[in-house]
Amino acid sequence: MQTNSILAKAVRFALIGGAATAALSASVATAADDQAKVERIEVTGSRIKRTDMEGSSPVTTIDASAIEKTGELSMADVLRRSNLNTFGSTSENSGSAQQSQATINLRGAGSDRTLVLLNGKRMPGSPTLGGTAVNLNTIPTAAIERIEVLTDGASAVYGSDAVAGVVNIITKKNFDGVEVSTTATDPVQGGGEEWKTHIVGGLTGDKGSMTFSFEHLNREIIYQRDRWFTSSSNVLAPKFDDATGVSKYARNFLDGKTGQFSPMAACNNPKMVGAGHVYDAGGGDRVCGYDYTSEAADHASRTYTAGYVNSEYELSDEVVFQGQGLFSRNETFGRYAPAAGWFNVAANQLDIQNFDAAGNLTGVSKNPNAGKAYYRFTDVGTRDGNTTDYSTDIQLALVGSHDDFGWDVTYHYNLAENTNSGTGYVHRPTVEQYVKDGIFNFGPEGNSQSVIADIAHNTLKQDIMKFQSINAGLNFEYLELPAGAVSWYLGTEASQYKYDAKVDAQTAAGDVIGSSGNGSQGDRDVYAVFAESIVPVSEDVELNFAYRYDKYSDFGSATTPKVAIRYQALEDVVVRASWGQGFRAPSLSDLLAADALSADMATDYSYCDVLGTAVADCKAKQYDVTRQANSELEPETSDFYNLGVIWDITDNLSTKVEYYNLSIDNVITFVSLDSLLKEEQKVGYGNLSRGEIKRVNNNPNGKLLSATTPKANGTGFDTTGIDFNITYSGFETAIGEFGTSYDLTYVLSYDDEEYFDGPVNDKIGRNGKPEIRFTWVLDWSYGDHSASLLTQYIDGQSEKTNPTDFSQVGNLSSQTTFDVSYGYHTSWDGKFGLGIRNLTNQDPVLDSDLEYDSSLYNLYGRTFTATYTQKF
Repeated sequence: MQTNSILAKAVRFALIGGAATAALSASVATAADDQAKVERIEVTGSRIKRTDMEGSSPVTTIDASAIEKTGELSMADVLRRSNLNTFGSTSENSGSAQQSQATINLRGAGSDRTLVLLNGKRMPGSPTLGGTAVNLNTIPTAAIERIEVLTDGASAVYGSDAVAGVVNIITKKNFDGVEVSTTATDPVQGGGEEWKTHIVGGLTGDKGSMTFSFEHLNREIIYQRDRWFTSSSNVLAPKFDDATGVSKYARNFLDGKTGQFSPMAACNNPKMVGAGHVYDAGGGDRVCGYDYTSEAADHASRTYTAGYVNSEYELSDEVVFQGQGLFSRNETFGRYAPAAGWFNVAANQLDIQNFDAAGNLTGVSKNPNAGKAYYRFTDVGTRDGNTTDYSTDIQLALVGSHDDFGWDVTYHYNLAENTNSGTGYVHRPTVEQYVKDGIFNFGPEGNSQSVIADIAHNTLKQDIMKFQSINAGLNFEYLELPAGAVSWYLGTEASQYKYDAKVDAQTAAGDVIGSSGNGSQGDRDVYAVFAESIVPVSEDVELNFAYRYDKYSDFGSATTPKVAIRYQALEDVVVRASWGQGFRAPSLSDLLAADALSADMATDYSYCDVLGTAVADCKAKQYDVTRQANSELEPETSDFYNLGVIWDITDNLSTKVEYYNLSIDNVITFVSLDSLLKEEQKVGYGNLSRGEIKRVNNNPNGKLLSATTPKANGTGFDTTGIDFNITYSGFETAIGEFGTSYDLTYVLSYDDEEYFDGPVNDKIGRNGKPEIRFTWVLDWSYGDHSASLLTQYIDGQSEKTNPTDFSQVGNLSSQTTFDVSYGYHTSWDGKFGLGIRNLTNQDPVLDSDLEYDSSLYNLYGRTFTATYTQKF
């Protein structure tokens, strides 16, 4: 169990930060301070324009040059690398309706608690994700000027979802000329090759400007067989748990009376492991296996095309029209192994293999009892999924100003239409009827083409979200104080959401083997009023107040205040602090979705104990789960505290430290199967407070068959940590100019329930929750040449958690990766760029089962990149 106290962690942070400061501050020369008038700008986290980028709330800026250094071609991949994305986030994993989705997860609080803005306006959540999080793969990258990440609660300014922070994507404006660029990448381990081309252009004139972009990206699929750690291993081991990449869903029979697994005679099939190899699966179970890694993909392929236009025109000296349009098409292709699932069989319907106590085959007999066939439909072929996401986003605004008074009105329309079609699935009732009628052939030779055609099923899932809003606001100065006038912003919003999710009728009925899910639909109206002010208390002290009231048509209302202070302690030192409340409304799918079948991973420690399996050897397995929505959900509420110090040591050297504390109550969550199993250990079988677990013959010591997991409002969680940055630029030498930047996030604590309504413990350092992440960039330039070295570190974690005392068990190593890039500017306004991502070809950090956390690590390995950009 981890025993580090917060004090000890703070000391460790001080040592790390102090060492970094000492290293980066060497050979620093103090330069003269040239004062210049700075244009008033709007910074993420406030609607009031100001002259200082460092306001009362912490904002991290990722500009176009920083994006270029990563060598990544999508915004989702850029943000996934950030240390602020503490515990990682989802990417394009093959084989589900969500394979086209990618998200951002600030502070490890969940992607549905991070608000995403486009040029300061809310982007609605993806309908495929139930409207709970934004799919970053729909947002173009070519036109991005910078990304501002607000690591502070901002519900008082922006409303729901801005609980852990805000990501604001800001696009280029007033672009004059044309830029054309092409990039290609090549992972040395095979698969995942990318190429991308874009064009950015613009015109500017006396009365206005227009900027546009067009881009196209193509990324190849990565199969599980393309990587040694995702392909199967030790497949002919005597014991099932000693093999990886092998599934019991092969050709096995589960006796409904005894709960015992036995291999069918049909295991003697060339597509099964070893053409019929039989494993000892523990507890008297014997099974044959199927190597699903031989055909399944890990990362989906992706094709992305997007167009974007941003325009501005002066209608008069005091009124400006602003318009922007985004149109994108995001397609992915993923592949699962052939459909695998169960179907009911009566007694004496299939042949099973019999073994003696020593494991020797004694013969074949008919199944004596009714039960379930766990069957892999290899004859039907692989399950192939194609997703297509269309996104249309239009914003039209009028912005006016007169002396110190201003106003704005914006109409925002967004339409997301996502479709997932799948082939290679199987209709369970047809299979069961053919089994009953004696038509289904369990033999090694398989079924006829006519039977295959009858049992095969194509799936279709369509998700649509329509969003419209009107925003209006006034900004002005009122009430003159000795230190200056008080700035105000008063605003109102009216928004409408219409959500519709459909699946084909057979999938909705739960009759399709290898697929799951159900439909949902609903709409909501949201009305809000909000106010913000900046009060100059003195020349050195500034207060920021914000307050918002939101009224929802379907569940109630929320009020969220925020107070912040900025103190210019010294000429070069700023101290700031903030407190704000936040909320997250339950999504329409949280409230209204129909029951959906899922295959969830969980660890059944109770059954392992029955079998005498040690905790360390008890492995997670896949179980049938029915997920249920909850129309009685209430909104989450939160409190966010931040305390920061910014020190501009010289013109070239600056540093800042931010302490944060985020506490979320009434958290909306699925009561996971793991949570139900842990609660069952405490209260006993059949005594769960919510949800349900079913075991063979309703026996507390029986094998787990299925479960029902509902949505619910839980107690919540609390996390604290420190962000540290030090930046130095302009170190001139005879061999070029050097600069460096170091960003670190140190999570001091992450207090969360062990299971629903269970004990609360600090989970930092557990699998998937690294204590430390940092990024260190070293830059060099000399004339037309430039280069950078980007180092990224993810701290080690424990592999498992003891279910009895919740101590941490096992160790997963830390990971350090290096990316290098080189650029050359030509005399004809061109630029050549070369790079290597993951220079040392690091694999993901693997556990003892060769599994890895795809949210934290990627499987691309060393990847070469080449880019050419031409400006006209």
